Amino acid sequence: MSCYAAWNPSADDRMASASGGVATMLARTVLREGGVYFGTRWSDTLCAEVAWTEEDAEPFRNSRYVHSVFKPETRRQLQAFLEGGRKVLFVGTPCQVASLRALRDYPNLVCVDLLCHGTSPEEYLADEVKFLAKGRPVTDIRFREGPRFRMSLWNGTECLDAVDAERSPYLYGYLSGITLREACYRCPFASLDRTGDITLGDFIGIDRQNVSFVWTHSGKGENLVRACGCVLEERALEERLAYRPGILEASARHPLRDSFVRRLETEPFHSAVRHILRRYYLKLPFQKAWKWLHHQAHLAKKQLCNR
Repeated sequence: MSCYAAWNPSADDRMASASGGVATMLARTVLREGGVYFGTRWSDTLCAEVAWTEEDAEPFRNSRYVHSVFKPETRRQLQAFLEGGRKVLFVGTPCQVASLRALRDYPNLVCVDLLCHGTSPEEYLADEVKFLAKGRPVTDIRFREGPRFRMSLWNGTECLDAVDAERSPYLYGYLSGITLREACYRCPFASLDRTGDITLGDFIGIDRQNVSFVWTHSGKGENLVRACGCVLEERALEERLAYRPGILEASARHPLRDSFVRRLETEPFHSAVRHILRRYYLKLPFQKAWKWLHHQAHLAKKQLCNR
């Protein structure tokens, strides 16, 4: 097993990806070899779904912070490719990878399990998008701009709405652990016993932006990582383990989770999550002002010390 800090050498690919753009390079490598790539993309109705491609991996890039649908017919197609001898790369959550491995361990299947924060029910996102779109057509939803967490709605190349994570009720509710599915708070796959040939995520704790954490667990995983052309920098696993969620423990259940669920009994998602976060948003301007003052004081102290 090897642990790497890794990144795509293309700055454009990195900006279009959630982290270092490594998943895109893994997919392109398998596709060039005549294989098939399975991952998560938006459907025509903006539902996150597991789908496959033999040509272009671009629609599968970036994060989708919502539960993805893995249809029975997609599973059957994946199995048909494997039994026909095609090389298949599957990128998904650890629980999805575990369900595949329950079939049998095909030698031509390479699985990438993502360091997963958890997923929110798809109806939460559907309600939020409907609320924000206000009747306008939406063709794409993005949650990341490189390392920056930012929720944006798009109609083709036109950005309809864009809000940083701290001001986005959907994204902040997700990242803070209020709106995850109940099973995600006790996820058995948030451990060192990984389900894939490769584990992929953000390399939190390293002093560089847009860098992926890549951890290989098999020979075929290691071979694919080394063949894909990404920049590899071998690191100690302990560096990444300093940040525990997703790899040593499941995401924490937020204290406001129960109140949020109770409000959902009588309110739609967009209303319930905004009500639950109202105190947070009242405090936010003061917190930002305090951080700015603290930063200015630090700069002033540094200038005095340098005189």
